[in-house]
Amino acid sequence: MKKLLFPLLTFIVIAFTHCGSSENSVFQEDDILVETSWLRKDMDSEIIYGGGDNYLRITFSKDNVYEIVQMKDKRVTGLKETGSYMLTDNKDLVLTTTKNEQKLSLRYVLVNDRTLGRVTEKGEVLSNAYEGYIKQ
Repeated sequence: MKKLLFPLLTFIVIAFTHCGSSENSVFQEDDILVETSWLRKDMDSEIIYGGGDNYLRITFSKDNVYEIVQMKDKRVTGLKETGSYMLTDNKDLVLTTTKNEQKLSLRYVLVNDRTLGRVTEKGEVLSNAYEGYIKQ
């Protein structure tokens, strides 16, 4: 009986340390966004310049920093914003930046492995081409 007690207790301790609520835990360095780029239509530039080929490209780096650049066709025309991001294992993405000395956060959700959908304050996922990003 004593021979079985130690392995059983060891198993229980390991099980309790590995099991736990990970519903909102943050992905580590190996999150699925690292070193990826995503595009969406840039409606502000479309209205101003027209042409139908104005985009915003968001790129995610290892140090939980994102960068959004403006593009005309495939050419980068300017930096729109930079900030930090947090991705939870339930696929919620929060982008945080500072504009006019105020902290601003936007929420997105990974709708599938190729689409980032913008989430409103009411929790609705927007499906417009100018609100969501498509993985490149």
